[in-house]
Amino acid sequence: MKLTRRAMLKLSGTSLGGGLLLASPLSSIGSSPPKPVETDPSQKNSLFDALPVFPPGEALATDQMRITFLGTSCIPRLSQECNSVFVEVGSGDQFVFDCGTGVTAKYNAMGIPMSRMNKIFLTHLHGDHTSDLSHIYCFGPAEDRKTPLFIWGPCDSGFTYTDPLGAVRGPYTDGTRAFCERFRELHRWHTESFSFGATSYPGYEIPTQETWGLPVPLVQVADDSANDGFAIFPIELDWTKSGKETDDNVAYNNPASGVKITHFPAIHCRRGSVSYKLEWNGLSIIFSGDTKPNYEMISQAGGVDVLIHEMVMPAWDWALKNSGMSPEDPDFIKAYNYAMQVQNSSHTPQGAFGYLLSQMIPPPRLTVATHFQAADDTIASAMQSVRNHYPVGEVTFAADLMVINVSASQIIQRRAEVSAFAFYPVSPPQANTNPPKYWKYDPDHPTQPIPDPYAQIDTTDQVPAVDPITGAVNYNENGY
Repeated sequence: MKLTRRAMLKLSGTSLGGGLLLASPLSSIGSSPPKPVETDPSQKNSLFDALPVFPPGEALATDQMRITFLGTSCIPRLSQECNSVFVEVGSGDQFVFDCGTGVTAKYNAMGIPMSRMNKIFLTHLHGDHTSDLSHIYCFGPAEDRKTPLFIWGPCDSGFTYTDPLGAVRGPYTDGTRAFCERFRELHRWHTESFSFGATSYPGYEIPTQETWGLPVPLVQVADDSANDGFAIFPIELDWTKSGKETDDNVAYNNPASGVKITHFPAIHCRRGSVSYKLEWNGLSIIFSGDTKPNYEMISQAGGVDVLIHEMVMPAWDWALKNSGMSPEDPDFIKAYNYAMQVQNSSHTPQGAFGYLLSQMIPPPRLTVATHFQAADDTIASAMQSVRNHYPVGEVTFAADLMVINVSASQIIQRRAEVSAFAFYPVSPPQANTNPPKYWKYDPDHPTQPIPDPYAQIDTTDQVPAVDPITGAVNYNENGY
């Protein structure tokens, strides 16, 4: 794409740098003199800061649903990690929607233990939506999730492409099951190394297709013990099924908790992305994942209580922020063109987001824009774009540690105050565990296997705590 000088100046004048909040339309974000944080609109989020405080650990009322935002960006930032939302309902069920880069520390700080993160719904398999799955999976059994991990996500894309020179690409085995199979083997060294400790509970019963209302039977991806914390059960979803055309697009329908989760197609980057709708006790939310504007969303989102939908800033502003270049830089157009290509393949820009909302009848009670780098300057620009199409209706912008309580009578938005020094939260342990995979006999209790942390290592060159020749104590085995 080639732009004339006049066109570039016009775009620059409507960007974040063009009269909205930054002083000079052509100033380089990377080279401008820094402003004090308290006055720089790109360095604060006054909307989030003004929210009342939510105390982590607050009990959830039996008639409420709670949505906690643990990651709200596609670009890892100290203020916003990548995408993840934790949803709890008053009947006791809970779900993770996507688990992107960096979010585990915020789950820890919020006091959400691994045992409550066993049902993970992936909208698609991009790294900014899946990267912290490794930590959740690998360290869950070392904490308090000594039960399998259940992962929902789209089936194979089935896509084949022939380029202009005749080269054929695809189809690939690129769905959630293949992802989980390779993921399991990728982490084999880790899981074996941590299997000197207990990783399962006796008496745990694997849910069935019927008890959870699943679209497919549960089949694990490897030969682990079926109730082990390192077992993985993928639940593949047919991403082609439209909620407008069928009622068999159910991902989860648990009569015990009353939660029903359905899925419907999203348009994002490559075939094989979905959005989710959760319904419980007369309340409903939608988590879009990443998607371009689509009629399926308009059909599904009318009248929902909370719509959580991705939105990106204009490509021009994204190029300014990411490149640090001025529009006068001869290479700036490359950054802009790439940002446009990303937007066109994958995302919902600000104005389109507002138009989308204007077509939802009735509108959502609350709409939350996410996947968006939220600060005073970007929020002001986005709100102006949205209101051009959607002049009324409750709209806010997600930030990490935003907490929303939803009931039939009200929706309350708050911000959590957490400790930057929090350790893993762990729920009270069950009384008994199964023997670990690597164990030995205790001479004093020959019928009770005990963990053997030495089974997989060679201790020949280890510096001993007590010198075997002199009997001198080299160091305290208790760590002091």
